[in-house]
Amino acid sequence: MTIGVSPLTAASLVALAAANAWLLSVVPQDHAPEAHAVAAKSEWRPKPPGLTMGVPGPKPLTVYGGILAQPIFFKTRQPFVPPPPPPPPLAKAPAPVPAPVDPGLALGGVIIAPDVKKAYVVSKSDSRGTWASEGDSVMGWTVRSIDAGSARLGQANRIIDLHLYTPKPPP
Repeated sequence: MTIGVSPLTAASLVALAAANAWLLSVVPQDHAPEAHAVAAKSEWRPKPPGLTMGVPGPKPLTVYGGILAQPIFFKTRQPFVPPPPPPPPLAKAPAPVPAPVDPGLALGGVIIAPDVKKAYVVSKSDSRGTWASEGDSVMGWTVRSIDAGSARLGQANRIIDLHLYTPKPPP
């Protein structure tokens, strides 16, 4: 059985083997005992600040007053001007009375007999209704009165009239 190796693979293996052999020959030379000889210690001495020639000393900050007075990194490069103070608050107007919210109730039917007065009240969100007499509570509303075609419901200081049919406009 012969192993087929492409020429490119064989060439790359030979190149890697050569690089490996070269590295193995160089590494022991770098770690020879003479390579660890300590070099003579050099000394660094900075020049004193007064002895530099031709270089002026630092200037006081008062010299840069014109530059510091203007903000350098703003687009306009103008001094900061604070915004004007906000106007005084206006007198509070009385809160408007909220419009009555539709409770979502509708009148589905009325029964009036000599001994019974009942109204069938239906919620728009729930199609099953409730039969209620005068004084009963339906979904937080109290039935105040029942007529042949309408019922009056109340809650706290609100009163709503539910009609079985849409009322006719006055002539």
